[in-house]
Amino acid sequence: MEAIGPLQLRVMHYIWANGPSTVHSVHDALNGEPGVQKLAYTTILTVMRNLARRKILNQKASGRSHIFEPLVDEDTYKMGILRQVRKELFGGDIHRLLGYLSRDEEVDESVRSSLQHGVHAPVG
Repeated sequence: MEAIGPLQLRVMHYIWANGPSTVHSVHDALNGEPGVQKLAYTTILTVMRNLARRKILNQKASGRSHIFEPLVDEDTYKMGILRQVRKELFGGDIHRLLGYLSRDEEVDESVRSSLQHGVHAPVG
């Protein structure tokens, strides 16, 4: 699984949450997020076309606009990226990965403690 950039990920989060979407709907939603820089319609169009070229989105004509739908679901993407991180950064060693997470000060102390002691809460 190839990682996508931050703006591509914002687009995908919107489409994963809302289903097949037009560029217009994604543009309006992303520009409606508080505290973010406004994006040009053509920027979103380019991002979505690039995601379609990379086979992450499917693009199909619908009248004068196009509908983009995910070809990769959110769980599959997340699992692919986690596997890539585990393999490429930690040599496939899950214990090394969890060891790093147990030292991450941005992770809740109780979660870090359970990681350090080998007690893992269910993922969900």
